[in-house]
Amino acid sequence: MFRQSSARIGRRGLRRAITSVAAAAVAAVALSACVATAPTTSSTSGGNRPLNVAFTIAPSTIDPASGCTLDDDRLTQVLYSQLVQYGTQKDANGTDEINPTEVKPYFAKSWDVSADGLTYTFDLNTDWVFPSGKPVDAAAVKYSIERVISIAGCGSSIVNDLYTDPDLISSIDAPDAATVVFTLSKPDSAFLLALATGAASIVDPSIVEANGGVVAGTPNEYLASHDAGAGPFTLQSLEPGTKAVLVKNPTFKGEAPASDQINVSWVKTDSTLLLQAKDNTNDVTFGLAKNSASTLGSGDGLKVVASTATANMQMLLPNDKAPWNNEKVREAVTYAIPYTDILSNVLFNYGELYYGPIPPTMAGFSAADSAARSYDVDKAKSLIAESGISTPVAVSLDILSGDTAQASIATILQSSLGQIGIDLTVNTLSESAWGDAVYNGTSQAALRQDGPAVFNPGYYLQYDEQCDSAYNTGHICVPANTELLDQARSALDSATSDGIYAQITKNWVAASPKVILYLDATAVVMSDKVTGYFWSPSTDMRTWATS
Repeated sequence: MFRQSSARIGRRGLRRAITSVAAAAVAAVALSACVATAPTTSSTSGGNRPLNVAFTIAPSTIDPASGCTLDDDRLTQVLYSQLVQYGTQKDANGTDEINPTEVKPYFAKSWDVSADGLTYTFDLNTDWVFPSGKPVDAAAVKYSIERVISIAGCGSSIVNDLYTDPDLISSIDAPDAATVVFTLSKPDSAFLLALATGAASIVDPSIVEANGGVVAGTPNEYLASHDAGAGPFTLQSLEPGTKAVLVKNPTFKGEAPASDQINVSWVKTDSTLLLQAKDNTNDVTFGLAKNSASTLGSGDGLKVVASTATANMQMLLPNDKAPWNNEKVREAVTYAIPYTDILSNVLFNYGELYYGPIPPTMAGFSAADSAARSYDVDKAKSLIAESGISTPVAVSLDILSGDTAQASIATILQSSLGQIGIDLTVNTLSESAWGDAVYNGTSQAALRQDGPAVFNPGYYLQYDEQCDSAYNTGHICVPANTELLDQARSALDSATSDGIYAQITKNWVAASPKVILYLDATAVVMSDKVTGYFWSPSTDMRTWATS
């Protein structure tokens, strides 16, 4: 799922629009730096003792070319470097976070974009080396991105910003060691954002060639569990699904990471995660259930940082199946759900309500057109009557096994939709069974938490606004939006693209193609001794340390 969506959580990142990417692309030539710098944070400290970090879901691969989820990016982002990186900003609570509407230098010192938006020329640092001693240069960049495209996994879709037939990237040239030139098949204001993702990581060609090389259409088994990067950390050890040890890379030429060593563990049991957070086994904990996180506070020597990305919980209503092929029925469902109850009783207020195709934290969001749907049972019943369908209607709802939030939401939906004559039967499925049902088009309805690989509405909307996309899991078709999306993605100024996205939103909301239950906020639990914390949906640990 090139949307970078595992069954549990997809890739639709973080947004608080300040600087448009299009404007950043045009002005990019003015951005330059002698060396790459890590995100600026309020404080950093040297890593005197290892930092212990726990996650719930382990990566299926750490190969940049094959990673498909945010969980796959957890290690990739710090084991590798990229040409560019996202900007930084502070959220409403003062926490440092990425600003994915801004792009800054990383391995590239600066770049120039041609007037037609088709040619990107990058000026590179010249003193970077891989741990092997081989140079990080234009040839390595060319090799890395061409490798990703050749393997044709999730990484290829990401670096091509979901453009296919033809690919977005027409060619990559390395005229000298310090210059790399990308030629695109069409203008794309989000191209720089795609190059800031883990998929665009720079690999050591010598390591790849010594361990299987590049086989078209085939993942590299060695790189699934070994690193070949020039990032701030190297992989000392990895026990897949259990733990990993990252150590500072002495050859890294960017700003040194704040910790000398990071010990990563993957813990699936919420009670164990909670206990380890309380007894300071782990300094930073991701994935703790929100009800557990809500019980913690400063009295425990802990702090909970709630950061909002673009991950949102949806109820998919396959628009090609009855009763969802009736627009009035879909609209009725959106008014029959007690959203505020879900927000308070399931999320413990770690979330936000809205209704529309673009989350509030993403560029292109139109607040005027995306007001949250109200809970109005009388209106919902009236819409059901207008629809002309006979009730009751029996529908199966697919949810993920072990996902306590989805289980709680399903119970609420059973009760609320029953009031308007829609009887839900809940199917609790494994991740693979859930994926088979949703992606193969056999699901009658499903809960899905989703988010994008590239934090841009152009990438994000490629699924729902392309009627014939194989990954349009809601089988949504708002005909006018397909052409509008093409126009928005090609626009090189934010004013134009934002106006088009507002119209896309109006059209989408009028069709009520799915239920947006909430925008999720990630509750990250950490010791009050953690310094330099920086929030990124893909987990950038460069500035994390503990005193």
